[in-house]
Amino acid sequence: STMKVHIPSGMGPGQRIKVRSPTGSEVIKTIPNQSEWSYETDGRPFFRMTFDAQSNTTSNSYSTTSSATMSYRPPPHSTTWREFHTRASSRYNPPPIGMTSVNYVPRGLSSITPNGRHKSLLIGINYTGTRAALRGCINDAKNMQTLLLRNGFPNDGSHMLMLTDERHRGSEYQPTASNIMKAMAWLMNDVQKGDVLFFHFSGHGGQVPDKTGHEADGWNETLIPLDHTRAGQISDDVLWGSLVYNLPEGARLTALMDMCHSGTGLDLPYDYNVNTRRWTEDVNPAHSKGDAVLFSGCEDSQTSADVQGYSGAGGAMTLAFTKAYQQCPSASYHEFLSVVKRELRKKRHSQRPQLTSSQQFDANSRIFSLGHESEGGRGITSMIEPNHNPQVGRQKRRHVRPARQGFGGGGGNDLFGLG
Repeated sequence: STMKVHIPSGMGPGQRIKVRSPTGSEVIKTIPNQSEWSYETDGRPFFRMTFDAQSNTTSNSYSTTSSATMSYRPPPHSTTWREFHTRASSRYNPPPIGMTSVNYVPRGLSSITPNGRHKSLLIGINYTGTRAALRGCINDAKNMQTLLLRNGFPNDGSHMLMLTDERHRGSEYQPTASNIMKAMAWLMNDVQKGDVLFFHFSGHGGQVPDKTGHEADGWNETLIPLDHTRAGQISDDVLWGSLVYNLPEGARLTALMDMCHSGTGLDLPYDYNVNTRRWTEDVNPAHSKGDAVLFSGCEDSQTSADVQGYSGAGGAMTLAFTKAYQQCPSASYHEFLSVVKRELRKKRHSQRPQLTSSQQFDANSRIFSLGHESEGGRGITSMIEPNHNPQVGRQKRRHVRPARQGFGGGGGNDLFGLG
């Protein structure tokens, strides 16, 4: 039998989608070249798909490559962390003030095929020996490393970096404020169109009053480095300026932040509502060109749990994330976030995971995959969203008064016992 397969908005040739066959089973199908598309009277594109009545499989198949595949594959990254660390500066250079017009494409056009290069930064801090000691953050970093290695991320000094506060590791691998700033610069070094990046932080998070008037709740969310009592906290403004703003168009950054108050931890402008299946833009959005997505462990006003799992202590969000990915490696972003929420509810955690993004996309059809392809190369090629933002920079539509320390449920250090 032959059936129509409508092409979801934002997807294009070479991407794979789930299709329900006439008998009700699901199959994975590659979207063909546009020359094979047809269009409904309302303009919606579709292609025709023929099923074998006996086997319930398609009688024709398309290659996973297409005209969208990048013809140029850059060489592997060659700058090791040890080399970079000795010459890099930890000084933060903020993006220019104001908005800048850039090239963009409307939503619905073809996505960008990854070039095969992967790079990752994993940070786990247990704060051993302090009043705020945690048990599972180093385990989180190592569990994420295992998951990334299964999904195409190389484990060498030029492509993967892990910072943990284990005593046997050298000073350049300790998650101090200086090393974290340098590590973010290393992650962004030599990033090109088609690159796939991953950033993971497991540790304490805090809040400090936002004196710029940008944050809707009056707070800047922060991550807490190992030497926070001397070097201070790293705010979401700095994270956005270091990781998101510098991400070039056509490159993808997936981030997982398992810490308190992590909801808008990267200051991404679009927040996904899993109930309404819609994106909401921030009051004062910070736009950029790259494809950045953050899975955060809780809302800005919530705390995250450090729990005991089957394989030892760990952050509740990281444990739920890794379990959800193993259960459904070819899920859409909406399906994946729903499974993560379900895993947290099963363990009776009240924290609500969040999905924020630098670009709006169809979360119901876009497939979530960590690397270029999911585990074992059997899954769906994870495409990159092109830039849909006509301007980049921080836009201030309304001034918001800074929150008051100790009021409204926020409050920086006292939330995690760091006086």
